[in-house]
Amino acid sequence: MKYVAAAVIAIVMFLISYFLLVFVEEPVLNLVGWHNLEPSPNIRWWRAGIGLAVAACALRFVVEWRNNAALKWRKALAARARA
Repeated sequence: MKYVAAAVIAIVMFLISYFLLVFVEEPVLNLVGWHNLEPSPNIRWWRAGIGLAVAACALRFVVEWRNNAALKWRKALAARARA
């Protein structure tokens, strides 16, 4: 179940980071004066790459967080059993 939750969070983080980069890109192009240019395919690949990197980090973070929470829970149960 932890992998399902981590995958859902990773997908959400991918979408958030991708759309944030879309919204950041337009003001930067306007600032530079390139607002009339169509975004090149290379920019789309960069956005997708950054989104995948953020999603992978989120997946790893959630799995580690869930593993640490389970370990603490097991330690607490063992301490209660000894007491």
